[in-house]
Amino acid sequence: MTSFGYDILGFGVGGASTVILPTSTLINSLSNRSNVSTSSFIVGGGTLIIPDDFWLWASATGTAALIVDTPNATIQNSGNIVGKGGGGAGGDAISITASGVTIINNSGAYIAGGGGSGAQGRNGAPGSGAGGGGQSGTPTLGTQVDEPTQSIDGKSGGAGGGSGSVTFDGGAAGGKGGYILPGSGGPGGSGGTTAGVSGGSTSGAGTKGNRGGNDAGGPLDSSGGGGGWGANGGQNGASSSSTGAAGGKGIESNSNSFTLTNNGTIYGSQS
Repeated sequence: MTSFGYDILGFGVGGASTVILPTSTLINSLSNRSNVSTSSFIVGGGTLIIPDDFWLWASATGTAALIVDTPNATIQNSGNIVGKGGGGAGGDAISITASGVTIINNSGAYIAGGGGSGAQGRNGAPGSGAGGGGQSGTPTLGTQVDEPTQSIDGKSGGAGGGSGSVTFDGGAAGGKGGYILPGSGGPGGSGGTTAGVSGGSTSGAGTKGNRGGNDAGGPLDSSGGGGGWGANGGQNGASSSSTGAAGGKGIESNSNSFTLTNNGTIYGSQS
């Protein structure tokens, strides 16, 4: 530990070989930081450590939670690196923009792309993906987001959000995905469907919306549930060919070669 402004081993950006990522203000009593680029903390050949129980998160789907822009960097993750969930396509957890990168995901650690939102139905807003999709402002880390206020809405989940339901009065909003790892799907509303489970594969995708409310005998036209971590959103009820938005990648290489040692869990593709 030194007095150079970072919680580090070494001497900080000026020449350290190893830096422990410092926390911003605690959220839900959890250490965390958002939208990190490695060049802000380490030089080429350096090591960035994400500690136990730490949340490294993205504030928007258009940027990864961690951008590795330092050549020959090593990332040692013992915490949670998570992309932003959709509202649309899920965001990536890690984006590599430099060469020679090594990523070590330790036992009990998570790298998780955000879940994709469900397909929009003729009625009902789609469920949002894992990673708090649809939220504005600061996420509540380590928990599901608040459920929608209307009982006919799709409920939020530990991972993917529930689909929007359908009534004679039109569609209700889908639930928002939560910030729980490994996470599990939340229940749908009275006219919605079960949300996506924690994933990284088709098993994590949101499921097709069910007709609900007072129109149980009508066509299936509610929206799809949000996907779990790194998984696609579900189909809407109106079409068997509909697809939800894509889940975010666990690791986006941007065509840079990298070395991965994974003893933890990764949700979302690595390519």
